[in-house]
Amino acid sequence: MKILYCIPHLHKAGGMQRILTEKANHFTDFKGYEVTIVTTDQMGYPCHFELSSKVKLIHLDLDFDGHFDSMLLKKIIQHARKIRKYKNELTKIISDLRIDICISLCGKEVDFLYQIEGRSKKIAELHFSSNFKKQFIQANYKGIIWNFIGYYQNNKFKNSVLKLDKVVVLTEHDFKSLNISCENVIKINNFNALNPSNLGELNSKKVISIGKLNSQKGYDLLIDAWEIVSKLHSDWILEIFGEGEWELFLENKILEKGLSKQIFLKGLITDVEAAYLDSSIYVLSSRFEGFGMVILEALSCGIPVVSFDCEVFPSDILDDELCGFLVESGNFEILASKIIFLIENPTIRYEMGVNAYNRAKYFSKETILNQWDELFIEVLEI
Repeated sequence: MKILYCIPHLHKAGGMQRILTEKANHFTDFKGYEVTIVTTDQMGYPCHFELSSKVKLIHLDLDFDGHFDSMLLKKIIQHARKIRKYKNELTKIISDLRIDICISLCGKEVDFLYQIEGRSKKIAELHFSSNFKKQFIQANYKGIIWNFIGYYQNNKFKNSVLKLDKVVVLTEHDFKSLNISCENVIKINNFNALNPSNLGELNSKKVISIGKLNSQKGYDLLIDAWEIVSKLHSDWILEIFGEGEWELFLENKILEKGLSKQIFLKGLITDVEAAYLDSSIYVLSSRFEGFGMVILEALSCGIPVVSFDCEVFPSDILDDELCGFLVESGNFEILASKIIFLIENPTIRYEMGVNAYNRAKYFSKETILNQWDELFIEVLEI
């Protein structure tokens, strides 16, 4: 079987990159499939996660991010030119390599993949909410015009993916939403890529969060919550791991609130498992998410989680009041109260940690990869 994955890049330590790397290694090393990965924006950077030597990499280096700050007209022209080039090159790759299944991780190719003719089957693999385009725009821009743009982009995306042979979503919410329009929608959860050798002891006075420093991750709301926490528990600290365009904004907010001795922006993380095991609580403050691999990773290390109940995913993973707490999305005061509750009740914290570890077992790598293998066989028979 010849499988082609399309992804913007593999040089960052994102959940999507981690999961794809694990899949590609499994299907080549243990199933004997021929796996090729095409990137558009690798731009000479090394892959963050180690790929099997059997996986073939094709870096097109189209640099879609390169025209992001251009004037609108220039941006439109450059983008259209790169999309045209990408479509031509991807069509040739699929044909020359005689690809059986082409899987888009919903980069630029998702808008035209259904137009590529030939024998190969086409699959969209969503690592975000099906409404992610609308959510991203509404999280960054305000006003009627931007709301319209968000709905337009969202509908365009849905129309494109529903023309493919299969659409794979991560959550029950997205399955119900898309399955109304297309019977070719299937839910396959992400698996837990971590395999911790032991569980967190939950005795450090440390809360952590991991993610890109941008509007989506809601760290401005987490800082507001921690201002409340710090008044009662100034000996506890919050560590935030990640980089992004909001770094200076968050640094200034931390300084303005006088929390520079309680909140620390730690930058990129190299040993994510060690960070989980050295903490006592994990917090997710995102405004929206697709699946939230960080929650699953934290649970697998026996770390209780406090999370905003985003529109789409947390309840698929997190059992409220069993291995953590789901709180009203955006309500940082309730978020703070649940963090304080876990700080002040170590016995319950430990109990939730055990429950968290047991919950993570439902997302085993073996189970999820078997589901993907069954899907491949099904698609080829269509």
